[in-house]
Amino acid sequence: MSTNFQVDLTSIGLKRNYLYEVLATTYSLKNNKIVPNTAAMGIRLLENNTIKIWPFPNTTTYKNLDSTKLIILNFVDDIFLYAIASLKGNYNSSNIETSEQYYSYFPFEVKNEHKAIFKGISPDNLINLPYLNQAWAIISCVATNKNQTVKRDSLGQVELVEISLSAIFYEKFKESFKLYNRAENLTLETIILATKLYVAKEKKDKALFNKIKLKIEENINDILRFGKNASALKTIEYVKDYVSMLRI
Repeated sequence: MSTNFQVDLTSIGLKRNYLYEVLATTYSLKNNKIVPNTAAMGIRLLENNTIKIWPFPNTTTYKNLDSTKLIILNFVDDIFLYAIASLKGNYNSSNIETSEQYYSYFPFEVKNEHKAIFKGISPDNLINLPYLNQAWAIISCVATNKNQTVKRDSLGQVELVEISLSAIFYEKFKESFKLYNRAENLTLETIILATKLYVAKEKKDKALFNKIKLKIEENINDILRFGKNASALKTIEYVKDYVSMLRI
């Protein structure tokens, strides 16, 4: 693993102030065993290898990060992984939380400059961090500070936590020149909408719920119209199953 803390993350293709969608892996400890959790997450790279994320405060991602301070950002080509990581509870789910087939682990030695952060988490200064074995690159980060914020868009407003991450190392496993086509981009947008649909359900906001659901249906119809993209079509069927289970 590359542990050069001065590394320029633009070397793996990231551009500053662009918003990227990745799969973020955090973990909890149960009976001294690492239990990983992975979810889709928007990230933005700023100066000095600082990365911003905006998780919902009631999510496992936020709770794990608040506890351990560690997060792995996975760069993945397979759009279907975004669906099974984000839309938990689908009865067709190949559960990404409990299935070890999705994860690899690597030992990370805590450097002197980070020992204060990890005090109590790793007595021997060694942490086995989980990451998705389908990732073409990963960035390991530690949370440095957080602020409550409200985000507003055409679908309404939601309360989020803005968290600053400091990149502590990265690894690029292979070159990836994957560019999502129109169907895959719209599929990713639809996955994100489905996560917002769940939030609207939990808030019992019927107007917002119906607005998001209508947009999801419009996207699905467009994706089906594009056709011929097996990955997008497989993923959208998964999303449809998930959405059909949500009621308000």
